[in-house]
Amino acid sequence: MGSCSSQEMKKIMKAKLQEAKQKQSQSTTPNRSTTQQHVVRSNTRCNTNNVPQTANEQSIVTLSLQNINQSLVYRSTNFSTYYSLLKKEDEDFPFTTIQHNNTGIVRIIKSYKLTDEKYVASLLNYQLNHPNLIQLYEIYEEQQKYHVAEENSKEIVILNSKMFITEQDIAFIFNQIVEAIDYIHHQQLTHGHLTIESFALFGEKYIKLYDLFHLFMKKKPSLDEAHYLPPEYFENQEYTEERDIWSLGIILYQLLYHTSPYESKSLNKLRVEILISEIQYEQQISDEAISLLQQLLDKNPKKRIKLKDITKHPWLLKQEVYLRDEQVRETLLTLRKSKKLNILQAYILKFIINNYPPNKLRDIYSVFRSLDLDNDGFFSISELMESYTDFVQDDEKSKSICLNIFRKVDMDKDNKITFAEFILYAFKRKNLIQEDVLITSFKLLKNKKNYITAESLATQFSLEKEYFIEILMELIQKDYLTYNNFKDLMVEIV
Repeated sequence: MGSCSSQEMKKIMKAKLQEAKQKQSQSTTPNRSTTQQHVVRSNTRCNTNNVPQTANEQSIVTLSLQNINQSLVYRSTNFSTYYSLLKKEDEDFPFTTIQHNNTGIVRIIKSYKLTDEKYVASLLNYQLNHPNLIQLYEIYEEQQKYHVAEENSKEIVILNSKMFITEQDIAFIFNQIVEAIDYIHHQQLTHGHLTIESFALFGEKYIKLYDLFHLFMKKKPSLDEAHYLPPEYFENQEYTEERDIWSLGIILYQLLYHTSPYESKSLNKLRVEILISEIQYEQQISDEAISLLQQLLDKNPKKRIKLKDITKHPWLLKQEVYLRDEQVRETLLTLRKSKKLNILQAYILKFIINNYPPNKLRDIYSVFRSLDLDNDGFFSISELMESYTDFVQDDEKSKSICLNIFRKVDMDKDNKITFAEFILYAFKRKNLIQEDVLITSFKLLKNKKNYITAESLATQFSLEKEYFIEILMELIQKDYLTYNNFKDLMVEIV
C-alpha cells in the first residue's frame, strides 16, 4: 500500500468503506471457491512442509475458515442505537466511556472527522489483532463523524504517569512494547510518532499501544513527539522501522531514568541537540541496560539494533522476562488435548475471546512467539515438531502427535498456524465458557428477535450471509441459533 500514489490511496480507501457499507445489505450468493479473505497479510511464505489431509478434511475444504481475524464491525448508524454515553473524559480518566444497552459492557469511544476516512478504511482493511494493541470492536458512521468503540478495563493508566523502579519490571513492560511494534512492522506498517504516552497499562503489568491513528495518518510531529525523533528525521523525514526503533530507545531511557535525554523547549534547539549532542548514561542503571540503550540510540540508522535482536539482548535475558519451559510444555499439551472445533464453534469462540480475553492471553502469545522460530508471524509443521521434541517428548510418536495437532489447529488448511487459530486451542476453555460469558456473548451477537442468525454472523466477520447459512444448515439443520442452541454448541467444546 505504501507504493500507491495519494490519489490511488484515496480511491482504495473509499472503495473499502463502500465495501463495508454494502456488506450490511448484500443478498447475492457468491461462489465459495472464489470468496476472498479481505484481511491484509504480509510475510507469506511458501511452506513445503504440507500436512496431508484426510478424505473427510478434503471434502469440506470449501467450508474452511475465512476472515477468522475479522473482529472490527462497520455499522452505518448512530452508535446510540447500541450504546449509551456513560462518562466523558476528564483529568482522572482521559477517555470517554459508553455502556452497551443490552449487556451493560463498558467500552471506550473515540470520535473522528469524516476527513479521517483513510484511517477508518485502514482499520477495516488491516484488522490488526495483537494482545498488546488496543482491541477495537465497532465503527459507527453517522452524519459528520466516525465513532470507534474500543476495549475498556477497570484500570487503565497512561504509561507516562506510572513509575517503575526495578529493571525487571521495566524489562517486562519494554518487552511487550517491542513485541507490539514488531507485530506492526510484520504488517508492513510503521508508526513514526511513538512516545511513552502512546502506551497504556491495562492492570498492573500488561501494556497496550492505544495510539493506532498514526499508523495510517501521517502528519507533522508535535514538539512533544519531536523529542522521540531520530537524527535522520531532520534530513529525510521518512517513516522507517529504524525511526520507530530510535523512539523505543527514548521510551526505554525514560522508563529507566524517569526523565528525557533532551530538554530543549523549541524545535530548532531540539533539532541541534538531537543531531549534535551525545546522550549521557548515568551509572545508576546496569551496564546491560546502558548497552541496549546505546544500540537503540545509535545515530547511524544502519547500525541501530534490529527489532528481532532486541529481545535477544543480554539485558532482557538477564531480567528473565520470558516464559519458563514448563509454560511452553503445558500449552503444547493443551493443544494436544483440546477438542476439535467445528467451523461455527471456531467463529463463536474467537468472538468470545475478543470480548473476554483469557487471563493468560499475554502468556499464550509469548508461547506462540516461541513456537514461531523464524519470527515470521506463524509457525509451520516443522517448527511445531522441533518445539514439541524440545519441550514435551522426543520419540517415534512425536511426529504423529504433531501431525494430529497441526491438522486440528490449522483450520483454514493453509499449512501454517496463525495466532488467531492458535488461541482457539491453546487455553483451557472451561475457564472462559461460563454461563455469564455465554449470556453476554449471545446478547452481543443476537438480532432483535433474540436469534443469532446467518446475517448477524456475516456482519460480525464481514462475510456473505449465504456462507453462514450453509454452515448452520450443515451443522444444526436450521439457519439460526436460539440461546439454548448456542449454549449447547459451546459447552461441547470444553
